[in-house]
Amino acid sequence: MSRSRLTLSLCLLLAVFGALPSVAAGDPQLVLVLDASGSMWGQVQGENKIVVARRVLDELIESLPAESKVGLVAYGHRREGDCSDVEVLAPAGPLDRKVLTSRIDGLTPKGKTPLTAALEKAFDEAGRLSGGATVVLVSDGLETCGGDPCAVVRKARAANAGLVVHVVGFGVEESDVSSLECTAQAGGGLYLAAADAAQLSAAFARVVEAPPELPAGRLEIGARVGDRLVDALVRVRDSSGKEVATGRTYTRSDTNPRIFALPDGVYDVEVSAVGIQGSKTQTFEGVEIRDGVAAARQADFGTGELFLTVTRNGQLSDAAVRVYKAGTQDEVAAGRTYSNPKSNPKSFRLSPGEYDVFVSSVELADRPERRLAGIAVTGGGRAERKLDLPSGELAVGAVRGGTPVDAVIQVYAADGKRSIASGRTYDSPDTNPRRFVLSPGHYRVEVRSIDLEGKPKRELSVEVQAGGAKEVNAEF
Repeated sequence: MSRSRLTLSLCLLLAVFGALPSVAAGDPQLVLVLDASGSMWGQVQGENKIVVARRVLDELIESLPAESKVGLVAYGHRREGDCSDVEVLAPAGPLDRKVLTSRIDGLTPKGKTPLTAALEKAFDEAGRLSGGATVVLVSDGLETCGGDPCAVVRKARAANAGLVVHVVGFGVEESDVSSLECTAQAGGGLYLAAADAAQLSAAFARVVEAPPELPAGRLEIGARVGDRLVDALVRVRDSSGKEVATGRTYTRSDTNPRIFALPDGVYDVEVSAVGIQGSKTQTFEGVEIRDGVAAARQADFGTGELFLTVTRNGQLSDAAVRVYKAGTQDEVAAGRTYSNPKSNPKSFRLSPGEYDVFVSSVELADRPERRLAGIAVTGGGRAERKLDLPSGELAVGAVRGGTPVDAVIQVYAADGKRSIASGRTYDSPDTNPRRFVLSPGHYRVEVRSIDLEGKPKRELSVEVQAGGAKEVNAEF
């Protein structure tokens, strides 16, 4: 697992659950489903995943209360390529630490990943336990035998409301997470990502707690672009501002909309699209759950287009363009218009929201920058803006007795504090006078001779007008 995926797993784990406690007091009723497929010989931090899983599960079993009831199902540990390789290693019943640890330690990964068949076995075992039961599936990958774990979990939950299914993804590739999250969501439980022994231990400590009574209310958050489901990170905060839930929608209908079990109350929801350019976050404030009735919101990240035409004195002009979320320094897009009708107007595809656009001329020596504030972009909409940057031409010559002389030119703002442009005349009529394209306004020009004795200097005050051409000479 890459460093970025490891960081994301840790952040999501901490964001959802905070500091994870040790196994709670009480009498857990568990059925553990352990992946012993061939891929468990893969490594995390230089150690085989099966070795880590054995050790962590042994520690978990030693920490369980004596009155716990536990069953154990494993898959993929006896035969290669056999989708029926699912075995109940310990029937659900009173905790027998010696039997459980010996069976776990004896597992040797070999075969496939029949998640659906393994879950069906686990549900049979859960049926042996009176009252609610928790099934904990540990897997490092997806179903490889053609089954549908999400569907079988939904069916089991419909028949047994006291059943909760948690999923621990151990070293799972990011592209595979959505399927496992679907299984957890269908089971009314948690999906926890674990990338090493410490995270695996923390995940087990969380999911084997005696399952609390789930809140009756539901919050359903979907994310899409038009008719297409899109991946988004969802954060839910209660009225005090405390984050109480988080999750991802992914692009499957099994997890999109994302469903959160929450008590009655008022919540703020932040939905951040994954992989869409522009203002990627949408917020729903004051979402109320009352009397256990589900509240649903849909974040539509359907993109709109912003077209910006930049001209100079009415003609297409080259400019650098930067787009920010309105009122922030969060740059979401950038580009350049050039003076070609193929690229000017410059178009940006952005998610709905308000944007500030900064335009800096490439053609004008003083590099003027203009701000277009609060441009609204709607899903499927088209926003158009035009900006004209007026200019004039200033020609500065250096002569002595009518003959061009070599000199350095410095153009300043009228107050003399800000340098605008510079150049050199040389003594050729091709470059003397030296020409500058500038915004209309007043300027102070300093011309210093290079070849004349003492390098004398001349200062000139000039005004440049829009569309005009101003020529001045410094006489030496």
